[in-house]
Amino acid sequence: PRGIVVDRQGFIYVVDQTNHRIIRWSQATEEGTVIAGGNGRGSSAHQLNSPLDLCFDTGQNLYVLDTCNHRVQKFAIL
Repeated sequence: PRGIVVDRQGFIYVVDQTNHRIIRWSQATEEGTVIAGGNGRGSSAHQLNSPLDLCFDTGQNLYVLDTCNHRVQKFAIL
């Protein structure tokens, strides 16, 4: 894991860099849920390539620093 952030509702988001995905954890679960990436390394909209960090804006949109794709990718989290 590389980056970690907690949202307003208490969900924990973790960057799983080597698996090219973002995992969301809630306090009541023993397993996380993939919310971004997780479709292998790549450059498509549903893929990440060595994500490094993440943050939220005031509208609760998730931004992921997708290092090897040289981009910041925005995800609307519901």
